[in-house]
Amino acid sequence: MTIPSEAYFEFLAVLIPAALGSIAMIYSTIHSIFIMNKPRYALKDFKHPYKPWTDEQSDNKTYRGFRANMNQVEWLVYSIPIYTFSVLFSPAYPVVYPVVGSIAPWMCFVLALIYGQANVNYLKGYMKSTEDRMPGFKLRTHIFKAMLGVCIGGIICTGCRLLM
Repeated sequence: MTIPSEAYFEFLAVLIPAALGSIAMIYSTIHSIFIMNKPRYALKDFKHPYKPWTDEQSDNKTYRGFRANMNQVEWLVYSIPIYTFSVLFSPAYPVVYPVVGSIAPWMCFVLALIYGQANVNYLKGYMKSTEDRMPGFKLRTHIFKAMLGVCIGGIICTGCRLLM
């Protein structure tokens, strides 16, 4: 067995915030499945497969939780790649701001944690009412926009570095 090179471990060090943040974001969606399932399984006539359009399984709280969770999955498909590229390209920021580039991947990780909490708050709020979903939804959207901005900025900084 060969021992991995130092460069390999340096690469893994760059991936640590990407891996941890991705896990946090995915876990928030999985955790929400369990939150959503509690009232669903409490329905007297619940049977698999879940059919929210039938009268016996028509519970507003359960249905809103189901819809919110579907929305979480849809957002996750877009969020994970943007987040990952944010982490990978953000170290290029020293070209513009020397201190920011060294901590940028960990700042992205903090964004991922906030995204995860907003994701869960969105589901919990939506299960209460359609109006109560908005704080979590808005925060998650703002975090996504921030990650997208970091990603685009990091790509631009990388391009500037390559042109130097």
